[in-house]
Amino acid sequence: MDQQRIHYLISGFLTGNLSAAEKAELDDFLKDPANRETFVAATSKLTEMEEQAAYDESLEPVLSRVLDVDRTPVSGGRTVRFRFPYWRVAAAVVLAAGIGGYWYWSNKASQTPQLAKNESTKPAVILPGSNKATLILEDGTTVPLDSTGHQTIRQGNTLVQRNNGQLLYSGQPATAKLSYNILATPKGGQFQVVLPDGTKVWLNAASRLKYPVAFAGNERLVELEGEAYFETVKDAHKPFKVKAGGFDVQVLGTSFDIMAYKDEKNTHTTLISGAVKVASEKESKLLQPGQQAVVNANADIGVSTVNTDEVIAWKNGYFSFRDADIAAVMRQLERWYDVTVSYPSGIPKGTFSGEMGRGLTLAEALKILEQTNVNFRIEEGRHIVILP
Repeated sequence: MDQQRIHYLISGFLTGNLSAAEKAELDDFLKDPANRETFVAATSKLTEMEEQAAYDESLEPVLSRVLDVDRTPVSGGRTVRFRFPYWRVAAAVVLAAGIGGYWYWSNKASQTPQLAKNESTKPAVILPGSNKATLILEDGTTVPLDSTGHQTIRQGNTLVQRNNGQLLYSGQPATAKLSYNILATPKGGQFQVVLPDGTKVWLNAASRLKYPVAFAGNERLVELEGEAYFETVKDAHKPFKVKAGGFDVQVLGTSFDIMAYKDEKNTHTTLISGAVKVASEKESKLLQPGQQAVVNANADIGVSTVNTDEVIAWKNGYFSFRDADIAAVMRQLERWYDVTVSYPSGIPKGTFSGEMGRGLTLAEALKILEQTNVNFRIEEGRHIVILP
């Protein structure tokens, strides 16, 4: 592939104008380490264009969102803005898509995060999460799941098929007592399931979804711990309901995200399309597309308009942070990389905004954070110590 073509593909990626075939072409190109020189040469050309003020100005909103990594000032603090050279930013944008990340960073002269003074221990490579989960049947039987092979499980009138990181339920509604399954992802895992009514659910790391193997009665009720993205099938006679984190979400044919981790201060329901009603023990709110309901510990519900792409970034293969403190950032990394984090000197002040792919190794992800002057060391036992 010549430089002009890769330049076209990178620019198209930045502006969101690539077709599916072109995205696949870029992905295939970036997967091959032998293409590094062509990539660097093409993105260096973008640097020249920037210097000549000849590049497409329509890129600027995207660049300002992805290329700058901010530390927002807080009381007694100061702002630190780090601007990558343009070609490194183009690479960072590709990283945000979760493609090409490993070969780019693995070819850096120094890819491991800065260790604490006098530390010389080189930690083992910690890989990102993958499609893995455990299916818990009604009788307590556990079935480990991953992305490899095919498997069929029969439960009464219901068939469960596993294929390429997804479970698919099919069969007739139950006539007797409902039988339930639990799909549980560990830290470092994610999985998809198509429920008996055709509803699709993407389950994030460290999450659990309880659901009947066949929907009967006058409602479709599931229970969630953690985070999941739902694309529900409309059925006016049998509403879809989710119980999560002390509140209920009633759905009328829609797509939405629920984040209800126990280690988060609040729970969030974000509506992508359709309509949902979020109800706590104290009040209820009806959401419109693009709105997010936040339920706090007192069961109060606040509603605001949000960027939905940022909310469901995890489902699309990348992390997205906006004004997040280091603890919020590290909680996401803890779940995805199955690590623990401690702050012996307290949580550093400041907030962060930016994106990066979920296909990076832990060292690669931390290398990006290191650019914002985050100090840390990695200890044995998959433990990260955040330093002052």
